[in-house]
Amino acid sequence: MTRRWARHWLRSCREFPARALAVLDRREGDPGRTIHEFRRLMKAWRALLKLAPAELAEEGKAVRGAIGDLRRGFGIARDTAVVAKVLSALCPDHASEDDAQDAAVALLAEQGDAVRDELRRLSAEMARWSVSDETGDFLVRAFRRSYRLARRHGRRDPRRMDAEHLHEWRSMIVDLSYQLSFFAPADPAGLGQQAKAAERLRSRLGNAIDLGMVRAHLAERPALDGVDALAQEIPRKIAKQRRKAAKLAKRLLARRPRRAGADLREAMEHRPPRRTSFG
Repeated sequence: MTRRWARHWLRSCREFPARALAVLDRREGDPGRTIHEFRRLMKAWRALLKLAPAELAEEGKAVRGAIGDLRRGFGIARDTAVVAKVLSALCPDHASEDDAQDAAVALLAEQGDAVRDELRRLSAEMARWSVSDETGDFLVRAFRRSYRLARRHGRRDPRRMDAEHLHEWRSMIVDLSYQLSFFAPADPAGLGQQAKAAERLRSRLGNAIDLGMVRAHLAERPALDGVDALAQEIPRKIAKQRRKAAKLAKRLLARRPRRAGADLREAMEHRPPRRTSFG
């Protein structure tokens, strides 16, 4: 059964370029939403590539680097949209969602063709990969490594992490979240619930980071009406998100890595894989 999971892993990795192209080629819809979905797919792809077997380690690392470049290429538009969205909720008078929309449209027009070419190149690269000699044990080892890394970094109290460490830890939780979603069909009641918990945790951490971005945005505009009140409100909201993240992390990362790996192996041996949406 675990050999089926190995083949499923490779098949899933190979599907990402087509999924991303389908998102970019949509003729209708919010351009900001298109960029958001594209970046999420890139993160999910990165997370699965981190499960690569040793024989594909270098190839996987190279593709991950290219994916990172694609994701960061749309980062400015994403940050603009986040600031506009948060401000529209906290203080609508200072929101500028039209600017976010314009930035998204411009980036898609400017970079779209180059991004499509790169996705096709990466697709051709992965077409040469093979896991014919793999049993699926590499998936357990790599997942255990991801879990251990997230657990170790989470030992620092999320309520007191500096911004840089919080960013790093959230990236680890994002990877863990997508990996758990990939494995969830093996154990919907266990791994499936853990995937949902990881998604909630990444959301709380993302909220804290986004609020910090808005705080920095407002600090550069001290003359705006109501900035002083927002400057007092935002830190309280950040603290609330961090507290909730700490509680979620304590439950999600309670098991030892060896136990988490053993549970995954047992689940993979009893249930076949299924396609994951990563939506």
